[in-house]
Amino acid sequence: MHTLLIGHNPSNSTWETGHYFANPTNKFWKLIDESGLLDSVQHGNDAGIVQTNDDMMVANGFGFTDFIETPGNDANAIKMADILANKEVFMKRIENYANGINSRLKRLCFVGKKQWKQQFSQALAKCEHGLQDADLRPSHWPKQINDLEIWVLPSPSGRAVLSNNDRLKPYLMLSEALKADNV
Repeated sequence: MHTLLIGHNPSNSTWETGHYFANPTNKFWKLIDESGLLDSVQHGNDAGIVQTNDDMMVANGFGFTDFIETPGNDANAIKMADILANKEVFMKRIENYANGINSRLKRLCFVGKKQWKQQFSQALAKCEHGLQDADLRPSHWPKQINDLEIWVLPSPSGRAVLSNNDRLKPYLMLSEALKADNV
């Protein structure tokens, strides 16, 4: 695995199906297809198609996880106390991914700004989409994780208010970076 995609929390559809970005209103698979991050994305939302897309992403070096593993369709319903209590658990999970793949992990991609901003002891007031500055890392992160590229991608949720072009641009930038790395 070279790239780990990190959602905020699994939607109810994801939780029920066991497949990431399974909510029919979620634009993730469309963004993956349009950006060229994966060839041959299958369109549709039935369980077989979503599983095929999941499997193709994993076969091409991508992994999935969530910041908080509590299912729900409203990320704002998760209490700040739960977010704070989960930071250490989340970091251990990321370290396990990094160590479990012989340090081949090169980038973390936060799919949505919220889970990136919440990594800091005082949540960031704002951040831009795209590749994050290498000097901007939470103080509690271990060096192994600090050295990874950090990307913030727009939320593919149907609730996120962005134009299609603004939503797609960071995904295109990530696709170009991966191609430049021969991934």
